[in-house]
Amino acid sequence: MSQKKQLSILEFSRLTGITRDNLRFYDRIGLLKPEIRGKNGYRYYTRHQLGSAYLIGSLRLLGVGIEDIRRYSADRTPEEMLVLFAEQEMRIQAEIEKLHETSEIMKLYADMAREALCRGEGEILVEERKRERIFLCPSFPAARDEEEAEILAYEYAGSHGVNLGYPMGVMIPQKSLLSCTESFEYQYYLKAARRGNAWKPAGLYASIYGKSEFQDTQGIYLRLLDFIREQGMEVAGNAYGEYLLDDLAIQAPAQYYGRLEIPKQSEPLFFLQAALTTQPYFNSKKGLSGNDGFNKGGGDR
Repeated sequence: MSQKKQLSILEFSRLTGITRDNLRFYDRIGLLKPEIRGKNGYRYYTRHQLGSAYLIGSLRLLGVGIEDIRRYSADRTPEEMLVLFAEQEMRIQAEIEKLHETSEIMKLYADMAREALCRGEGEILVEERKRERIFLCPSFPAARDEEEAEILAYEYAGSHGVNLGYPMGVMIPQKSLLSCTESFEYQYYLKAARRGNAWKPAGLYASIYGKSEFQDTQGIYLRLLDFIREQGMEVAGNAYGEYLLDDLAIQAPAQYYGRLEIPKQSEPLFFLQAALTTQPYFNSKKGLSGNDGFNKGGGDR
């Protein structure tokens, strides 16, 4: 059986993943010329050219230009190879980091969607939260409205290297929450654990779920405060609000689905057991649309 010492352009293409059209192009520009040209004009490559082909394919995948690859190929030395590989390793690690972030963002949105789909509109629940790392933006008192403040928050986060694909939420400081003023102070945050600069504390939260743009946001927070006080407890920290379903999954903004929550003091053991087994504190027939959508007298606790 004769030993195979050359590869047709089709065989070389299959082994390297470089299309035949690109191999012909690389031949024309002198980047990767076949070592053998048959009498019939056919191109034939050798196994020694596989390494160069893999390198070219990998560099092109990383976005390195043809001219840069050709310059390296024309004047390659061991030292130049080490410099090239060090540069590309940095690019590879940066791409890996981007992919990890993309995967993390998709998982966050998927988890939030699952939570929204299993929560009834208007429910008030006592839920335990794990400690969560967030990127907290400063307040923007000079902003003319919430839309401008949100844009300023995105710009601030972006300037600090935060991927703006992460879900955004809003935090209301405890002092503002309890001040009983006409409007709350607030700060935006992104659920970007990798770039986090603050913590959303672990603990028990009084949470409410519902549709639309939370037009009566302040009123809803006040009902949560009533719920906490009627249990004989006190607010234990800042309040938080997040859209669990937004324009990524919902076409009409009025159908966005969110969660507002306030941390509360932990109960004694006997009270905690009762709270965790209680029915949701809400009137399922009315929900978020009006003030009478909640049982103000303590509900079915």
